[in-house]
Amino acid sequence: MKKLLLATAVCAVSFSAQAHRVWVQSEPTKAGEILKADIGYGEFPTLEPIAEKRLHFFEKGMVLVNAEGKQNLVQKGENYHYESAKPVKAGSYVLAAEYKPTFWSQNAEGWKQADMLNTPNATYCESTAMYGKNIVNIGKAVEKNDVAEVVGHELEIVPMVNPATIKVGERFKVVVLYQGEPLPNATLTATFKGFDNSDNQHTHKVEAQAFSDTTGADGTVDIIPLRDGFWKASVVYETPFEKPAQCQKHKHYATLTFDIAK
Repeated sequence: MKKLLLATAVCAVSFSAQAHRVWVQSEPTKAGEILKADIGYGEFPTLEPIAEKRLHFFEKGMVLVNAEGKQNLVQKGENYHYESAKPVKAGSYVLAAEYKPTFWSQNAEGWKQADMLNTPNATYCESTAMYGKNIVNIGKAVEKNDVAEVVGHELEIVPMVNPATIKVGERFKVVVLYQGEPLPNATLTATFKGFDNSDNQHTHKVEAQAFSDTTGADGTVDIIPLRDGFWKASVVYETPFEKPAQCQKHKHYATLTFDIAK
């Protein structure tokens, strides 16, 4: 059953190493300008420097994708900030970043960046991977869906229409893919900047969500944005790890960020 949670905020708490999630965002850009973008890793929507010991999670950097191909962005300034190497043309793009698969195990001392074989008395382990995408529209909005490009993330939220064509209260259809195939019965949640202003830094809670629904047999779901602004949709999916003595599960976290106009 669909749950529109604007009346009662739902704060999701999961037994996981990841209170922090990855998202991607970009600054408003005109045709012929340098595209500036950021990797969010912390409390949405606040940007903060990535801890030095975690920078290697993001060794793939950021990539800008459209029907013409891909281009890697250049890291500049703050370690979460990236820019295009050259001015961008008008059109619609997908901006993407990855947090590479990393072992996290827990024992009585806390969380360790290692598998269970290298964490004495570990009680839990997950191989964490995160994927972030942002829809970028530069210049006049494109009517056809130029943002349905599949980036190739293990877990991916793919828009079936350009969110630039969606108005408040209209249905925004997306499909959730796992290993390139539609993922049924997956819970997709969504929230927007300003919906939850709680300080969750010490509570290990994910921010409250304004929308929740489950994908159908074809992997699709309709997000219903009930207000304008900067939105983030999220999906989490887990599978058993191949060697239970080493780790218990693979856990994948995917986000899609987009703007809904007034």
